[in-house]
Amino acid sequence: MKTCIATVSLGGTLEDKLDGIAAAGFDGVEILDADLTAASSSTADIRRRCDDLGLTVDLYQPFRRAEGVTETEFADVLQRFHRESDIMEALGGDAILVVSNTDDDAIDDRDLSASQLHALGEAAAEHGATVMFEALAWGTHINRIADGEDALRRADHPSLSLVVDTFHLYAVGDGIEQIHALDPRGIGFLQVADAPWMDLELIQWSRNHRCFPGDGEFDVLAPVAGVIEAGYTGPLSLEIFNPGYRERPAADVAAHGAESLDALVSRLHYTTT
Repeated sequence: MKTCIATVSLGGTLEDKLDGIAAAGFDGVEILDADLTAASSSTADIRRRCDDLGLTVDLYQPFRRAEGVTETEFADVLQRFHRESDIMEALGGDAILVVSNTDDDAIDDRDLSASQLHALGEAAAEHGATVMFEALAWGTHINRIADGEDALRRADHPSLSLVVDTFHLYAVGDGIEQIHALDPRGIGFLQVADAPWMDLELIQWSRNHRCFPGDGEFDVLAPVAGVIEAGYTGPLSLEIFNPGYRERPAADVAAHGAESLDALVSRLHYTTT
């Protein structure tokens, strides 16, 4: 199975992160837009570095405030989306992460959100790309995997796919039942994160306490196995927000992440054979 890790999981420069990720044996990378902006290298140089290291750019992220906005604002959203998609293409990627609207003024109209996601799918198709849509646990109106799937079903565009993130799954109290209820044909990306169980504001829990599989208290294996047993063949990607990880050398953290993912894959093989 192809392995991947998000650059947000590591500290240091983007160049250091990529070197550490490659040395740890990952196949691909999710590149955070802020990491690219802060890099001393150009976008073209980052693409060449990934090519030289044998890393594929599996996701460029995140694109925020994409749906649930007024039609007037959505014209600006589309322009912004095209600019970000140009960057994604320059990196050699073909998938961009769009997250559900988390703002207080988000419009509670699922059909409106669906129509705007459909338009983003059309825009992504112009770039030969796929929108990977993720329902954030603190999303204003789309905050569960089932909400995300419903919005995409209504949007009905081949350039739209669903992201399954184990942290967001458990953070809202969902579990394996919700994974089994998904249409596996719609799943485009699988992000894996463990965490300790904590009574915290969702965004604070997510941004400060995620950890690698096996370092927390979530049953990460069950949803990962459920998605894969349903036929998912895409990357198995670590997306870890943890300030403690970012204080350590990127190569050390990447190596630890690779070890944790290898252990998860070994357990997965045992479970599914």
